[in-house]
Order: sequence, then C-alpha cells, then structure tokens
Amino acid sequence: KMSYEGTVEHRVVKVIIYSEENIHEVLIAFSNTERPIDKVKKEIRLLRFCRDVNLDAYDLVTSQNISVIDFSFVEEQPYLIFHSPERIFPLAGNEWTKVQLDQLMVVFGNLPDVFSFFNDAGFRRFEISHRGIELLSILSELDDSLIRKYSAAEDDEIHSSINEQRHNKMLQHPIFKALFTTRKFMNGKPFADDDFVRHLLHEMGFNEGMLYVAPKMRNKLTFGKLQKTANADFIILDMLSNASIVVVEDKIWDEEQKYNNSIPQFVATAIAIAQQQRIEALNRSKRDICGNLKTSAEESILNTVYGIRMRRWVFHFYFIRIGPEILDALKNQTKMTSNTTLYRYKFGTGLDFMVKEDRKEIILMLSLLQEIAITPAEPSPHISSSGGGP
Repeated sequence: KMSYEGTVEHRVVKVIIYSEENIHEVLIAFSNTERPIDKVKKEIRLLRFCRDVNLDAYDLVTSQNISVIDFSFVEEQPYLIFHSPERIFPLAGNEWTKVQLDQLMVVFGNLPDVFSFFNDAGFRRFEISHRGIELLSILSELDDSLIRKYSAAEDDEIHSSINEQRHNKMLQHPIFKALFTTRKFMNGKPFADDDFVRHLLHEMGFNEGMLYVAPKMRNKLTFGKLQKTANADFIILDMLSNASIVVVEDKIWDEEQKYNNSIPQFVATAIAIAQQQRIEALNRSKRDICGNLKTSAEESILNTVYGIRMRRWVFHFYFIRIGPEILDALKNQTKMTSNTTLYRYKFGTGLDFMVKEDRKEIILMLSLLQEIAITPAEPSPHISSSGGGP
C-alpha cells in the first residue's frame, strides 16, 4: 500500500526474517527518503528475537535474490527477505525461492533435443509409446479454440449441436474434460490443472505395474538435526524402488494472476529424494572388523531426479543430479562452493499441450520418462563437481 506526505512516498511491505532457527514475518513501512536495508535493521533491532543477532552480515533481497538497493526495489514486491547469504536457513520446500538456489549454486544447462536430454538413459530408440500414439489420435483435433468450438449455441453454422457433441469421442475423454472444465468454469485454478495432469499421467501408463502417481506426497527434507518437508504436486514412484520423477506446478500468488516459479520447489523435492536414497545406501553398508561402517561407494553417487514443471497446460522438462556436496551443504547449513547444474529441455516458453506439434513432443517426453520410471535406477558414479552446463 502506498501513502504520500508531500513529496515523501511510503509503502508497507512484509519482510521475512531468517533468524537463527526461526522465521519471522514483520510489516515494515518504507519511504523513498531512506535506504531500505537501514530501515530494516533499525526496525529489527527493536524486536526481542533479534537483539543479540549481528545484522552486519545480513542482506535484504527480493524473492528473486536481487539486492534491495533503494525504494524502487520495494515496489511491486509481494515480500522481501532479510537473511545471511552464507547460511542456508531450514525451510520447507514450498518456501524456497531463488535465494536457496543461489546458495546452492544451482546453474542452468540447456539441452536442445531428446537425444542430449536422455543421453545417459541408454535408450536405443526414441519413440512414442503405444499409449501415447492412441492418445494423440484421440486428441488430434484438440486446440486452443476448444471452448468456442464445443459450446452449445443458437448459431448451428458456427457451433456443432449438443447431440453431436455428446457423441464426440474426444469430448468424452477425461483429459479433454479436465482441460475444458479448467478453461470454461475454473479460469485455470490450480486444482483443476492438477486434475488434467493426473488424467494425463494415468492415460500414459504411469499407474501401471509397480508405478504410482502419488499426489501431494510429503518428503522429509533435513538440515542437520532439523527436519522440514518438501512437497510436490505429484511424485511418480516405483513402489519397490525410489521416486525418480517430480511434477510441480507454478501457482498463482496474487489477485493479479501472477505466477510464482516452482523450480525451487522441484530442487528442494529432488534433494529430499536424494537424502532418502543416501540413507538407504548407508543402511546397506557393511561394518568392518572393528565394527565401523565401511565407506560405501553409494555415498558418492549422483542421484538423477527428473522434473516436469507445469503452468496450466504448458510443460517444461528438467533433470538434476544431486551429489554429496549439495547434501552436505544442507546438513551443515552452509553455502555451496561449487555449481550444481539443473538441466532443462529446450529453454524457452515451454511446450503447449493445446498446440498439436508441441503435444506430440510432450507425449514423446512422457513416453521416455515412463521408460526411465519402470527401469531400476543405477546411480552414476560421482566423478567431479557439477559444472555450469553445456
């Protein structure tokens, strides 16, 4: 909210403070006549929980980890973050922002095609599954005009009749129903988008055999002795093995229909999965003659976790290899000193399920991901720290 006193402007903004083992939220009134960082430190020093904290090492940043220099950086921000950059604060995965990605030195690597994206998967063929081919055939006429095209109206020259619509196989398909409901009735609300993804993964066979699409699964995310959770919209599990594919959705965070970015949520969930796999590897270790645990080769593996990021019906595909350094960084709650690469498929605006060529590419990616999900994972040996990407 803005207010004016002559030529002085004020704005009240929520500031999130990471202090020791606690998180606090404080409303602070900023003016265009003072430095925001000075204002925050002045206000916080008056609060009981920060009186003994040395604030000199703390920074004031946006959720995108951009330093707040002056009043112009305060405007249009949903909140600001006041924290120590060298210390990873224990937060639940859905509270992660670019702050945590920068502390973990996550950098992007762009992969231009399916061959480079699945380079280590050992595929001999890169083909759409039989289920995918059938689905593409059923949804062949799906496009962005589906609401106008399949809405009953008086003008029969433009719109098909209700009776014709009721016998249309595409309209009877649950994927179309979910998309139609989202577009026409829900205005793209997240739970309706979840329904679309759930139906799509089911139709692609991600619930067959020992695979299961687990919704809203709570994963333990540990920071030393402290434990939080990392939740994804869906996690694809092999019931006899481990999770390897995470599905997250960009959520709307305000009334202006602005979306957050769910990449930090994916990274947090991938780390939680890797932490669990590391625990299981340690439990499989054998003790030496003195009763001490032997160093297991599995302690130094890179766990590959794939990610599907959704914004309504637009798809982005990622994978990340979680190694010992990033796990130790969370354990010690200290900033990383080397990069971890988050690989993304075809950097750009994403693949739109409403566009026929994009839909074919999405189905191909899902077909290959299903092959990975049903194949027992053999983690890659950890050779060196991740670099900046290709």
